Amino acid sequence: MKRLRFGRWGSVLADHRHGDEITRRKTESLPPLASFPPNVIALMSGKGLLVFDNEFNFVPMIREYLAQIQAKYCCGKCITGIKGSKIVSVILDKMMQGGSAESDLDVLSRMADILNDAAKCSVCQSAGELLKDGLTFFRDDFLDAVRNGISENSVRYIGNISAPCMNTCPCHINIPGYVEMLQELRYEEALQIIREEMPLPGITGRICPAPCEKACSVANMGDVAIPIKTLKRVAADYEMLHAIEPPFQRVELNGKPIAIVGAGPAGLAAAYYLNRFGHPVTVFEALPIPGGMVGVGIPPYRQPRDVLQKEIVQIQRLGVEFRFKARLGKDFTIQDLFDQGFKSVFLGVGAHKSSALALKEEKQRIKGVFSGGIDFLRDLNLGKKIQVGENAIIAGGGNTAIDCARTCLRMGASQVTVVYRRTEREMPADLEEVEDSREEGIKFLFLTQPVAVLSENGRMTGLRCIRMELGEPDRSGRRRPVPVEGTEFDLAGDTLIPAIGQIADLEWLSGDDNIQFSRKGAIKVDPVTMMTSRPGVFAAGDAVSGPLTVVHGLAGGKRAAHMIHQYVTTGSCKATEQQWMDDLIANIEKDYGVLVTARSPLREGGKVVRNKLDVHDRIGHFLEVDSGFTQKGSFIEASRCLRCFHLILAAVK
Repeated sequence: MKRLRFGRWGSVLADHRHGDEITRRKTESLPPLASFPPNVIALMSGKGLLVFDNEFNFVPMIREYLAQIQAKYCCGKCITGIKGSKIVSVILDKMMQGGSAESDLDVLSRMADILNDAAKCSVCQSAGELLKDGLTFFRDDFLDAVRNGISENSVRYIGNISAPCMNTCPCHINIPGYVEMLQELRYEEALQIIREEMPLPGITGRICPAPCEKACSVANMGDVAIPIKTLKRVAADYEMLHAIEPPFQRVELNGKPIAIVGAGPAGLAAAYYLNRFGHPVTVFEALPIPGGMVGVGIPPYRQPRDVLQKEIVQIQRLGVEFRFKARLGKDFTIQDLFDQGFKSVFLGVGAHKSSALALKEEKQRIKGVFSGGIDFLRDLNLGKKIQVGENAIIAGGGNTAIDCARTCLRMGASQVTVVYRRTEREMPADLEEVEDSREEGIKFLFLTQPVAVLSENGRMTGLRCIRMELGEPDRSGRRRPVPVEGTEFDLAGDTLIPAIGQIADLEWLSGDDNIQFSRKGAIKVDPVTMMTSRPGVFAAGDAVSGPLTVVHGLAGGKRAAHMIHQYVTTGSCKATEQQWMDDLIANIEKDYGVLVTARSPLREGGKVVRNKLDVHDRIGHFLEVDSGFTQKGSFIEASRCLRCFHLILAAVK
């Protein structure tokens, strides 16, 4: 059981080093000790310091903290940060070698105040705050270093930057880093930062739900969040519009051959990173085109096909091979792949099966009743001839439901209605998508549940519904919708598209594949290694987690790629230091995040408005509605970043 020896986390102080507990609490509590691996003996961050080992020495750790800021993270935009952190680093280096004087502690104290009070951003401010902690609570370590120096020991340091936006990004992209590059109009450098953690910036810059923006410190301080998603798109669009070739270097593919099943976000990410590791990668895709649900499940007015194709072509040019119309379970089996010489298999098969409304009429082949929103969008995007009526009804409240509704409008429906069994507040669809659909004339009926399809002569004529009310919360935490007796009513309509959810279609797996499933029908994997119950077979994405987002799929594919690389090169796999550091940061900063102390003026006057097609010009076609920011607009928005990120440093034995 890990024991805390000393902790200062925000306004909380807990000192157990001398037997008697000294604790001062204000409004916060300390992170749970269970989050920390056994070999971590101390942690420094912008929020404070945690010490778990009696033999911990503050001086070498604060020296390493300053050294990493100097080497990697100091922005160089304020003299306080540049010179101040350098002065402190020089003094600490002398101190480690036994060449300093006790008077240097006074200099360090003054420099700590200067860094904390006058540095431009949280990176150097945090160093000042931590230095003050050390001089107050670990002064004996400094005095001992002045007198005797400090010899190097077996402690290692693992550092990573963190920010509220980064912590909520499944891919852990260095968001403040690329936003700062856009501030300086350095688009190619911004893309380089993004691609270190995620290979599809043009796609995610359009359709990511942007959890990072909800965590943005600017928004939490009362202003409008920085449009992080759209700024990512600005960088990607600049590269495409100027026909700039990405600076990808082809590597020698002399590693182990890997098979990827599924060319959706998870499969593409796994292919990309395994290629970077030097492994020959072959992607098997059941559909005739790549992209998974991004390619066939998202309408082009939101996700233009040329953007998707360009980013996939970039992956192909690196040497990744694609084989289309190759369906697992029909054209080949998992064992076939191993027999062909592949040393590992990654399953990124997605969740392509629509959930039904469980109405008896859904099985009666009534004209105008579609099997599901996923099927409707996929068939349409694959070029099948599909007709919708004049009066379309979409059942559901997610992005797929909104996509179906706006698509029906563009296919000629004169009236489109979305019915949802909860309130608007509970809708999982992106707020902006809902607002855009309302602008286009789509109607919404909330607290409404379909109960029967009305028809005459095999054609749909309407939908019988019942009013709902919200009861007690269900397992998801949302209040469960409950039918209100005697409130049935009929809604006229000639088209019904259920869009209430999707699940993985795993009928292609057999008992011989030795792949285990969860109760919900998802593929079971080790949450750390992403390996399935069959050795050498890994999985990620919607088939594992259930339907989430593109960025979740990309993150899962990237993590699996690191694990597969370990597996095929060493015969086993475990969380890398970078991965457990990411997991540690996510755990401790989810509810115990960095204190935002950065001082940056907030821009007045609301957000910069993105360019969108006029509502009357967008309905008759599938051209992209949102064209993003102008260069000036992206500069203004990027300049609002508070640089509230900070270094997190773990001392490891």
